Amino acid sequence: MKTPSGEMDRLNDGSLPPNAEQLINALRQIGYSFEQAVADLVDNCINAKAGKVLIRIIHDDNTIQKILIVDDGHGMAESLLRKAMRFGAHEDAGDLSLGKFGMGMKLASFSHAKTLSVFTRSGGVSAGRRWTVEGISRNWSLETIPPVQVQAAMEGDFLSLDVSRCGTLIEWSRIDRLSSSKNGVNATISQLFARFKVHAGLHFHRFIETGRLVIQMDSQHIRSVEPDRAINIPALNPFKYDASGSGEYPKAFPVELPQIGAVSASAHIWPPNNKSPEYKLGNRAASRQGFYFYRNDRLIQAGGWNGVVEHETEPHTSLARVAIDLPDSMDEHFGLNVQKSVVIVPPTFVDAVQKSKSADGALFSKYRTQAERTYRKKDARAQSDYPLTPGGAIANDLARRAIEVLADGGKTRQVDIVWGDLDDPGALFEVDREGMRLLLDKRMRKKLLGGRRASSTDLPVLKLLLFFLLEEDFDKSRQSASRRKRLVAISELLSAALKQES
Repeated sequence: MKTPSGEMDRLNDGSLPPNAEQLINALRQIGYSFEQAVADLVDNCINAKAGKVLIRIIHDDNTIQKILIVDDGHGMAESLLRKAMRFGAHEDAGDLSLGKFGMGMKLASFSHAKTLSVFTRSGGVSAGRRWTVEGISRNWSLETIPPVQVQAAMEGDFLSLDVSRCGTLIEWSRIDRLSSSKNGVNATISQLFARFKVHAGLHFHRFIETGRLVIQMDSQHIRSVEPDRAINIPALNPFKYDASGSGEYPKAFPVELPQIGAVSASAHIWPPNNKSPEYKLGNRAASRQGFYFYRNDRLIQAGGWNGVVEHETEPHTSLARVAIDLPDSMDEHFGLNVQKSVVIVPPTFVDAVQKSKSADGALFSKYRTQAERTYRKKDARAQSDYPLTPGGAIANDLARRAIEVLADGGKTRQVDIVWGDLDDPGALFEVDREGMRLLLDKRMRKKLLGGRRASSTDLPVLKLLLFFLLEEDFDKSRQSASRRKRLVAISELLSAALKQES
């Protein structure tokens, strides 16, 4: 039976393009952190066979004005650049490409800025394109940057990078998602340096370790021709330890995925009491346990158990890390989130991991048990051997007196008392068990000083009282619900008391 042409007309309603303005504003909210966004662009640099990459923060006295990502890769010809600027198409879709969706450069850039400019040079020929939020809103209007402007942009001093014949410069301008903190633009830039150093050193550690890639970062005042700070990003290999925490490990667990294939999970146990940057990974060791998924040597997910265990950050298994290299053939089965920070495993993954056995017959659950035992031995010694004493932001003579009184002058475990900005804006204190620190919110300090000048040893009575109040929390592997409720109540009462002070 033939369908009447009128019915076909009703079924086919024609094309329905998205509302460009609403779409770009929605895409800007996807949720890239600064370090995730820049790392996504470094992926493009690696695809372009770059040997060096420079991230430059350009600022004035008060705000961050521009972010530059410069690489000495092969650059792009005019046709390839135009293709790369298209949402949903990336410039290099080969088997070894680190791109996945063809959206990274655009989404990462617009997550922090309203203007994305790309200047590129290939074989000495310059090309440039520019997206703005307003241009996209006006029916996807892409601007062409004149070659003379491209040439001028790429003639800057980019440390050790040579982009005279080929390379690419990506510029974020009209930045509206990197506002300066209350401590000023220099403090904000210092925080961005620290965050990116850990993130890039970790996620690109295989490239850095093997000499395939050098990542540099600097900042420069907009009226200056010289950077005001510059660093090389060192590799942070999450499996780089001198000796294993258990003589039986590392050990391989083959994970057989029905109708998909097999991947090998290399299970490691870190040595206890480790203070190396590779273990601490930005003072977040407990949250870094679990699976480390790699794709084409790029670390995608750095920790997390993907449903294999219930408690993702149980401190007693913080020594357990498992490396998995995902082959390109499994791309359709292992998904990625847009930021390329989380691997979405197939439904059979959890069961396959739990059933996996090493060559000597050990179940994966035995591995986690061994990691917990290794940690608990360290934890038991730490809790029974030496008492806690306050240190950090207190006078030396008071710290020495505390050792005499609390530890009879013997060995101690020091809890560093530190003023700072806490992750929870409503909290006035925070117990950092991993770093053995008692963090105190700077708001409390300012109000209690009542206009007096702050010093490194001010308010000693307050510091000691809070130390004694929270001392027991440093020796607990987990906080009970009742204890957490108690600490919230204490914080609320302190906040009320602070209002009385003012």
